[in-house]
Amino acid sequence: MHNQGMSRPILAGTLAMALLAAGTTAAADSRFGMAAKVGTTGLGLEGTVGLSERVNLRAGLYGFDYSKDFEEEGIDYDGDLKLRSAALLADWHPFGGNFRVSAGAYHNGNELKGKADGSLDIGDNTYDASLDATIDWRSFAPYVGIGYGNAIRGSRWSFAMDAGVMFTGSPDVRLRGEYKGDDSQEALDFGNDLRQEEQDLKDELKDFKYWPVLSLGVSYRF
Repeated sequence: MHNQGMSRPILAGTLAMALLAAGTTAAADSRFGMAAKVGTTGLGLEGTVGLSERVNLRAGLYGFDYSKDFEEEGIDYDGDLKLRSAALLADWHPFGGNFRVSAGAYHNGNELKGKADGSLDIGDNTYDASLDATIDWRSFAPYVGIGYGNAIRGSRWSFAMDAGVMFTGSPDVRLRGEYKGDDSQEALDFGNDLRQEEQDLKDELKDFKYWPVLSLGVSYRF
């Protein structure tokens, strides 16, 4: 009877430890995490789910609007950069820790618009005119990169970092203009110079086929 009485608190303590261990294991094996990011794709929100011990699936939405003047082909533009993208990525953690290798694709909606107005040098001539320039990229952009952080393992809160590249292809350039004068010959020359200006812009930007992806953030494991 004495041994039986002693066994009850031991059994209760063992059961409590087992329940605590089970709860800790369940928390460590969380299958979903969220992250907030800031970087070259704008402000972002990502969700991560675990597929296996070393592979996660990550999806994100990113966006930001930024205004900055820029110069192209001797013309000063009032620029507006619109960052819009969505990503679906697979993260491989080869060593089972925070370091990861990522691959996947972005839906790329990034776009740069510029406006110029006044006395503009287009080609070899000067016109009283206005210009609207639009520069964008193909919507499907494969991605490869490396990073640090695992949103579904370790501490509830953790640091996240990514460095990679989107393969966007050469940008598409569209240039629209309005001639404000009343000289018919000059209007014809303006149209010809505008088409050449558009082609020159395409040639100047054709090698910008990659969008660097650099981001920092914090993640939370549910």
